[in-house]
Amino acid sequence: MSVETQREAAFAGTLDGSLPGQRASEVTYDHLIIPPHWRRSEESGPGAHNPLFAGDPAVSPLNPPTGPITGPITGPITGGMTSPLLVGTTARAFAKLDDLIRLNADDRAVIDARRNDAEQALRTIFPPRCALPLVGVATIGSAGRDTMIRPVDEVDIIVVFSAANSAWKRFRWDSRDLLLRVRNAIGGDRIQMIGSRGQAMRVVYNCAPDVHLVPAFDHPRAGYVMPDCVGGWLPTRPERHASWMADAGPRVASAVRLLKAWNRVYGSRLRSFHLEALAGKVLINRGLNTRQGLAAVFRHIESRGFAAYDPAEVGGDLSTYLQPQDVDALREPVAFARARADEAVEAEQVGRHEEAVNLWRLIFGPEFPTFG
Repeated sequence: MSVETQREAAFAGTLDGSLPGQRASEVTYDHLIIPPHWRRSEESGPGAHNPLFAGDPAVSPLNPPTGPITGPITGPITGGMTSPLLVGTTARAFAKLDDLIRLNADDRAVIDARRNDAEQALRTIFPPRCALPLVGVATIGSAGRDTMIRPVDEVDIIVVFSAANSAWKRFRWDSRDLLLRVRNAIGGDRIQMIGSRGQAMRVVYNCAPDVHLVPAFDHPRAGYVMPDCVGGWLPTRPERHASWMADAGPRVASAVRLLKAWNRVYGSRLRSFHLEALAGKVLINRGLNTRQGLAAVFRHIESRGFAAYDPAEVGGDLSTYLQPQDVDALREPVAFARARADEAVEAEQVGRHEEAVNLWRLIFGPEFPTFG
């Protein structure tokens, strides 16, 4: 959502905060139009617990954490997958594969350390009474939704600032100024600008994972707004994404991780969150087991395509990044996966587990466990 014109009037004339002549169903945050379903609850206000940040609600910009912060991480991330294990049933094969690709305790410790590094540095740079006060730092993306698969190569961290002390007025007309302010404050040549839809900063470490810092303002009604690629602002709701995946249940999360493993076999053409939305669209409230769920997702893609919408109703179709050549390259792998998955589900249902495991191994490749 880029800024095309500046509005000098803000929150004038009506009790609900709308502008004169504006529908009551809309609320403005200066130039930003916020549909009603993006709004926070009425209880949300100054000093209220922010649902994005886990832990003690008493921790705030005025009450920063006082415990020790883990220092920089320099050791290597856990290496490649172990060799496939022998299994006796199809369900056990999938459980083993999920164990292999799901983040383990060491991976999570590294992710937590990266977040702690960011928080420690940023709370020092942007204290509560500065011109750009920090609200908090949180892990978002697939790491925050338990859908990330190993090996961990990057961690998404949102850095939320308060609009107090006239901070919003300073940056509202060109969000790139916020990016430059944060980048210059952090300093060093480890910072790279990245982004396709929204814009972020990559902090490069001497070993994986790197960190993607997403600066944002804590929005009083919508949630959060982050810089886009042309100087405007995009609304984002990472806490809704996390709660949506949690509500979808462990079967859907497991299916998402397995779909990401399949996607990696074929060149990682599909983006992570897009796959999550696709899987959720097909599987939520279906009551299917993991194998049936994967077969259903492959059938859906083959027959209806890749369109899937943001479950938090903030963005539009998440598949628009796909180019015609990407769709063409995925057509044959999807058709192959759909056919073999249907055959595998049918074989499992009549007790032919060795056949089912071998069929799934054709889909997922050599990482998939072997029957025996």
